[in-house]
Amino acid sequence: MTSSFPDPVRLAEALLFQSSGPISRTMLAHCLGEDVEIAHILRQVARRIEGLGFELVAVGEGWMFRTAPDLAEALRAALEKPSERLPRAALEVLLLIAARQPVTRPEIETFRDAALPQKTLILLQEKGLIRSVGRKPVPGQPQLWGTTETFLVTYGLQSLAELDPLLEGLRGPL
Repeated sequence: MTSSFPDPVRLAEALLFQSSGPISRTMLAHCLGEDVEIAHILRQVARRIEGLGFELVAVGEGWMFRTAPDLAEALRAALEKPSERLPRAALEVLLLIAARQPVTRPEIETFRDAALPQKTLILLQEKGLIRSVGRKPVPGQPQLWGTTETFLVTYGLQSLAELDPLLEGLRGPL
């Protein structure tokens, strides 16, 4: 006899497996049921996949499967797709946005003491690393920029707080 309700651990595994990005607590609760202990289910998933070629990691406000760290280099070599590195100026702008968000283009230019080409912001947007988060209520209403969850996923971060030691010098008044 089969149950009409699927095993919540298997359902969580399937949801995490099919997703290309992090699955939020809200999505897990929606799929598994509001009365299910999400933390307990995630511990069971992590235990079941222990020793496999992937692991369960917390990223941003959710969880996702990622290649096991000990296999990353071998996998990278096997796939041999050259990594697309950001130009130094774009990486600098990305770090400033991460440190000072929400931040405007003029504020970035002031901090860098250099002009910020629009193509740099477009590149970071196309890669999904930054997004517009509104407009600053000052004359001209410049666009405000912030990082995305893709930024956290790309750089293997659970939250921006993990960047605090690196970004401390980039914060503070202009």
